[in-house]
Amino acid sequence: MVLRTIIADDHPVVLMGARAALEAGGDIEVVGEAHDGDQLLALLSMQPCDVVISDFSMPGGRHGDGLLLIDHIRRRHPRLPIVMLTMMNNAAVLQAMRIRGAMGICDKRAPLREVAVAARHAYFGRPFYSDSIRAQLDADGLPADAAHARLSLRELEVVRLYVGGQSITAIAERLNRSVKTVSRQKRDAMRKLGLVHDGQLSEYARDRGIA
Repeated sequence: MVLRTIIADDHPVVLMGARAALEAGGDIEVVGEAHDGDQLLALLSMQPCDVVISDFSMPGGRHGDGLLLIDHIRRRHPRLPIVMLTMMNNAAVLQAMRIRGAMGICDKRAPLREVAVAARHAYFGRPFYSDSIRAQLDADGLPADAAHARLSLRELEVVRLYVGGQSITAIAERLNRSVKTVSRQKRDAMRKLGLVHDGQLSEYARDRGIA
């Protein structure tokens, strides 16, 4: 049996490398590629597959990316195993991916062959995490940054998108929230972190792997 996968990433080079890694063993076939969340959801509605593999951060598309995209996939295809690709090293966000339903999480800095391993594991219902991801998940309970631990997942998502260059209005549209709500969540996050201006927020996010 050949395992059918659909892969999504906004970088063509990553798609090319992931396809090569997945199909190298002969037991996995890439049956579709997407460049953002909208394309991925449209493809999933038309093309049957056994595992979906998606980048966590893909700007563009009205359905968004990140945790929101995982939610969309789970709602529409509840039995479809999900593998996420990411460069994030923030334990709270990684834990949220797992809780939301990601069966596998691969560090994009790890060897690409891990993507194929993760796809096989996910298909058979076995979790797979890159070593660096597992280390973050295992350390999730450590109180190394008490201020950061007080942020809600909604606040974390707003911070991630904002420091990634999106405006408050764009974030509100993407997350289906009001501008007022998103503005408040950003303000609350900065207050909890003891930050005064956006430059500090960007630096904080980069240092802690949120961006």
